[in-house]
Amino acid sequence: MADVTVGIPSRDELGDRLIRAATEVFTERGYDRATVAEIARRAGVTTGAIYSRYRGKADLLADALGDALVEQIEAVLPEAPDGGAELLHRLGTRLFDMDHSSGWLLLEGIVASRRDTELADVIRRTFEDDEARLAKLVDEGKADGTIDPQLSTEAIVHFAASLGLGVKVGQLIQRSTPPADEWKNVIDVVVGAAAPRPAAPDLHQTESR
Repeated sequence: MADVTVGIPSRDELGDRLIRAATEVFTERGYDRATVAEIARRAGVTTGAIYSRYRGKADLLADALGDALVEQIEAVLPEAPDGGAELLHRLGTRLFDMDHSSGWLLLEGIVASRRDTELADVIRRTFEDDEARLAKLVDEGKADGTIDPQLSTEAIVHFAASLGLGVKVGQLIQRSTPPADEWKNVIDVVVGAAAPRPAAPDLHQTESR
């Protein structure tokens, strides 16, 4: 089964509570107005418990965003347990069906990062972690022969990440979406285009026959 936990540290029950509380507070109040004290109150702990694990709310945001992507991948993993191209295809076809509430967290973080260099570094690392997970799926597809190994993993990941971000933003502003069957047809073509190309015939051998 595909491993989608790149960049996500293992956590105990308290860690999970902290991230759930942070997600709630960030979603309700936005990044700038959220406080570590309120997150601690929601989680039923002291602020010291948070600072023993995190440098501040920027790191909490990073983990909250990382968890959101893993949850999205795991939601469709049973349909494509081996990962690779099939999992990328499933993620693409179900983009509009996913919970994009994390999009608010991401946009809040991006806007706030213009005024906070530490947060800007955290957001950049979050993107890098997400792209590392997608890269694993692409490399699995190359290994099992469903993605052309000649294609750039970096370029495929950049395309997929940009597509996902665009859908998140579109849903936040309630932009209309295409019919599911029409969207699936487009994803079929896009993912199919990444399949290995058949070897070109050897013209020298053909002419010599």
